[in-house]
Amino acid sequence: MTALAASAFWVFGLWAGGSAVLLADLARSVGLSPGPLGVSLLAGAAASMVAMWSLGWTADKVGRKAYLVAVSCVFGLGTVGLTLAGNFAALVAAFVVLYSGTGLYDVGINAVAVDLERLSGRRLMSFLHALYAAGAVFGSLGAGALLSAGVGFRLIYLVLLVPLAAVAVGVTATRFPDLDGVRAASSPEAVEDGAGRWGLYWSAPLLLVAAIAGLGFVSEVVMETWSGIYLRDTLGLGALLGGSGVAVFFGAMALGRFGTGWAVTRLGNRRVLLGAGVLTACGMALALATTLPALVIGGFLLVGLAISGMAPLAQSAAGDLFPQRAGAATSVVITFGSGGGLLATPLVGGVAELTGLRAALGLVVVAGLAVFILSLRLGDKKSGPPV
Repeated sequence: MTALAASAFWVFGLWAGGSAVLLADLARSVGLSPGPLGVSLLAGAAASMVAMWSLGWTADKVGRKAYLVAVSCVFGLGTVGLTLAGNFAALVAAFVVLYSGTGLYDVGINAVAVDLERLSGRRLMSFLHALYAAGAVFGSLGAGALLSAGVGFRLIYLVLLVPLAAVAVGVTATRFPDLDGVRAASSPEAVEDGAGRWGLYWSAPLLLVAAIAGLGFVSEVVMETWSGIYLRDTLGLGALLGGSGVAVFFGAMALGRFGTGWAVTRLGNRRVLLGAGVLTACGMALALATTLPALVIGGFLLVGLAISGMAPLAQSAAGDLFPQRAGAATSVVITFGSGGGLLATPLVGGVAELTGLRAALGLVVVAGLAVFILSLRLGDKKSGPPV
């Protein structure tokens, strides 16, 4: 099951990296500037939040296998919708389906990751999220290369469906272990803690974790969505160089996530997150202060390194707080976190319509400073996630 989970994260990253580069072409094909594009993304963000809030808990109810197969189909259907969208209304409908599917897929693969941590007794979350970032490197470089070779962006979206279909087949063929006993044994009090399905949304420790994750997601999703457009449209770089800049960001995230466990063990969660907040703000400030491609991409590299550990540490923390309901707890973090990140995407689009994309991307600087402030409230454990 570990290999399947690794593949699921890698494929999700492959799609995210490719989509980050292709979004500029998709927007041009429908004739959208950043403002209207942000509105269409807002519809997708709202749908994603509703889907995760109302259906994320079913990852525990129906079982991981059935859940992942179903949400993979929705994910694929939304991607097909992008290839067919020829006007604003069709694009909005495609984003609604797509982001509902990707949000639920995100919940499912992270719930599986928490299960694997319980089963093995090892910290795997950062490693799996590193594979997501590594997949995004391949996706962004591959999409940039294919575009430069003259391949249509709609065909590239369809190519991205092939590995997703392979994951769905792998899930169907895999026998998932029954981990109820493992969860109960690792935290028997969780069954009696009184935090029901909706009670998790009122857990102060979980909401603090979700807030930090949310700010990490804000930075990550804004970079995934708008960095390619910034490099290609605002700075005027070609598809290959623009895709390479996006790949540098994802590559830095991959390296950072592989090193997160080492850093937390030696420095503690609080220090790692405090440093991440400052480095995010400084890296993005550098990228926005110049138009020199080398310095801009260098700033993206710093941002990628800085935000790499925020989301996986927070999601692992959610599983530790409520191991008996890892899917539900993870869905809370991802609902607030990923939902907040998706809402930040159209916000950037709206601000960009008024002030330009460079100024709008200053939101990432603000998010980094906010992570620093919130992290002051955390303890300083040197093993495990922040709680």
